[in-house]
Amino acid sequence: MQAPAVAAPVIETSDLHKRFDAIYALEGLTLTVRQGEVYGLLGPNGAGKTTLLHILLGFLRPDRGQVRVFGRRPSAARARVGYLPERVRYHVRFTPREYLLALGRFSGLGGKSLKSRCESLLELVGLSADADRRMGGFSKGMLQRLGIAQALVHEPELLLIDEPTSGLDPAGQREVIDLLSELRHRGHTVLMCTHQIPEVKQLCDRIGILSGRRLAVEERVDDLARLQGVTITVRGQSLSDEIALQLRTVDPLIQISGREVRVRDDEVLQRQVLFTLLDSGMSIAELRPTGDPIEEMFVRVTVGRLSTRETVQAESVHQVESMPARGTER
Repeated sequence: MQAPAVAAPVIETSDLHKRFDAIYALEGLTLTVRQGEVYGLLGPNGAGKTTLLHILLGFLRPDRGQVRVFGRRPSAARARVGYLPERVRYHVRFTPREYLLALGRFSGLGGKSLKSRCESLLELVGLSADADRRMGGFSKGMLQRLGIAQALVHEPELLLIDEPTSGLDPAGQREVIDLLSELRHRGHTVLMCTHQIPEVKQLCDRIGILSGRRLAVEERVDDLARLQGVTITVRGQSLSDEIALQLRTVDPLIQISGREVRVRDDEVLQRQVLFTLLDSGMSIAELRPTGDPIEEMFVRVTVGRLSTRETVQAESVHQVESMPARGTER
């Protein structure tokens, strides 16, 4: 039986470094995003996410390291890339229809195909009814949806998206997330930079977390979701090695810490663990839902309690190799 084919890489960076005067933005970032994948890059403000996007677009050159987009230099692949910056700047006297038509002509498009393309995009982002209104009266959510349309005018294969719901109210956030979810189902390759965990949970196939201006950890969203479950706390002393061995026989990925047992989201498994504890003479003090595994991992990485070399066996988190220390820039 043949192994499933691995999708071709669309984005490849290796040991990427970039600094601005004495301030380091990236230090040894290695990242791969494959065709058809939606990859969420998480990190706090100032982690280097926007700098990476500007390098992938060819706006900036790295000081050191390699970067390829569709196997080419970023500037040579720019026509295949759509970009939604965190803050899109508009000429607000334009209408959405005028704006998209102008962008299309700028990209070398024209005629009936361009008009048809613009109408389809206006419908996709829910702005058909407002297509001839001046953008000066638009809400932030409407402008962000128009930003997604402008990123798609030239039918790119790769979308680079920077903080898509930044500054939006809950209704605007919901609109944008729903729209990006539709793009995901259409098969676009997407690299989305954000610090909003709900976005990556709904939209992404894989996530990576930046810490120390490099990729500290990455994992599949589905794998992390399976870690969510319940925490069982027993009364008395910490669990003995014998009981811990019995529990790990039930599930090798079970997490045990002192008097606490963390069980993934599986009703049958949770029942087996409870029966094992009770049969061993343990008394249950508390049963509570666990926290969000993505949020917990993000906090542990960004506050420095999870190193780039640490293996978290119980959470099945695959760490990337530790990158070289800061070196002399060329």
